[in-house]
Amino acid sequence: MAEQQNLTLQVAVNSLVALLCWATMLPAQAQTETETLRGSAIAVDGRIVSMDGKELILADIIVPEPGAKCLLRGKLRDCGKFARLGLTELVVAATIECRKTKQPTYNCRTEDGYDLALGQIHAGWAVPTKSAPAHYFTKMNEAKTKKRMLWSALHADGKPGYASALLDRN
Repeated sequence: MAEQQNLTLQVAVNSLVALLCWATMLPAQAQTETETLRGSAIAVDGRIVSMDGKELILADIIVPEPGAKCLLRGKLRDCGKFARLGLTELVVAATIECRKTKQPTYNCRTEDGYDLALGQIHAGWAVPTKSAPAHYFTKMNEAKTKKRMLWSALHADGKPGYASALLDRN
């Protein structure tokens, strides 16, 4: 009988230890959700940067996919490639800090605070998602008015509205 009580007590203690170990891991999981990475980055496409071997998706923007064709300045071009080149210009030789959002995306800025997603919108290589901050739409309207890049692009078949079509994918 005493052996059975000792065994029951040991199982209870082991269960309590396991529960406490699991509970102490919760702050580490919360820390992962507010993950911040800092360093140099490489543009993978117009919306993804690679940092420390990890691909980080910029929050709140839509860009043409690699290989997406459009007519830009009278020539058929890979607008996805051009969007990547636009992001490359923003990250080259810069220290980037990326903070994970609630979604599987990141808010990334240069060390002087320049928002990479906003930069892509400003240059005309991206449009904001429906849930983007209001100032992203202000910047988009400026790019649209000035017909920057995708705002001056046509669909591959010559139809207007290339950037507007990206907005419709929201």
